[in-house]
Amino acid sequence: MYLQIKLRRWVIGAALTVLSAAASSQIVLKLGTVDAAASHSGVGSEAFAAEVAKLSNGQIKVEVFHAGKLGSIPEQIKNVLQGAQDLHLLYPEFLTSFIDETKVLSAPYVFRDLAHTQAFMKSDVFKPGLDKLRSMGGVVLDNTWSWHIKDPRGLISVRPVKTPDDLKGMKVRLWESKTAIETWRGLGANTLVVARPEMYLAFKQGMIEAGPETIGIAYDQKNAEVAKYWTRTEEYYQIINVMMNEKKYLSLTQQQRDILHQAARNASVAFQAESTRGFTEKKDKAVKEFGVTVLEPDLAPWHRKAEQILISLEQDGVIPKGLTAKAKAIK
Repeated sequence: MYLQIKLRRWVIGAALTVLSAAASSQIVLKLGTVDAAASHSGVGSEAFAAEVAKLSNGQIKVEVFHAGKLGSIPEQIKNVLQGAQDLHLLYPEFLTSFIDETKVLSAPYVFRDLAHTQAFMKSDVFKPGLDKLRSMGGVVLDNTWSWHIKDPRGLISVRPVKTPDDLKGMKVRLWESKTAIETWRGLGANTLVVARPEMYLAFKQGMIEAGPETIGIAYDQKNAEVAKYWTRTEEYYQIINVMMNEKKYLSLTQQQRDILHQAARNASVAFQAESTRGFTEKKDKAVKEFGVTVLEPDLAPWHRKAEQILISLEQDGVIPKGLTAKAKAIK
């Protein structure tokens, strides 16, 4: 009996040791976003975390922090590049302070559609930008660039906007991008830099009167509560990616890296589906719940205005000379 009890205790102890070792060997990665958990960014991030857990059999865990809990987009980008944060759901147009090739991404009406934008991001024209990002400490996980935002770009505003002339003097929220700022200034707006998580309060306080974003995000972030007009502008097309600190990435085995790459590709399905809902279910909810008026004007005046803006962006050195033509020429 004594030997049986001793053996049982040994078996239990060994099992606990194995469980403890397994727990301690689990890799935990922190992923930050700036949008609400219910947004396409939030749903896509959670799908990525779930795929990582499934493909790694729990060996790798991704903890997702939504709604700017880890800081604004520029702060999180710097955190990842410096190694203070493992992962960030990256909007590449926010890299304009570091990488020339990204300066054309949010320029007006350069790209025909999402497929054209994707082709550019996979092209030799864009590759030097990705190489520079890696030299700075960041690597993107989805080399297929499949996180397409199907919810079209637009402008959420406190009064109707149908043509660029309606923007004259309007206080429009932008992010820290010379391309975006000069584009909207060229369209006639009075631009202010405000972090996305602070937009709702900025609207409430009258600091801003409008901001470029999709109707789905305007609904998720509650901006549609205070700004009752949304104009479909489609000035550019968005594809995002999961960016990882390169040092952390290289600390993993090749199998673990492959898991992260595959998880990023797999999660794009949930991301695209949720972003599609932005211009279907969420658009309808914005109209019914918040009384938003959706405007889909003729974009010919916007395109005409954009032609001169693109010339000015290159003449002023905001976009490298010749980059716009190279981007447009990609098939």
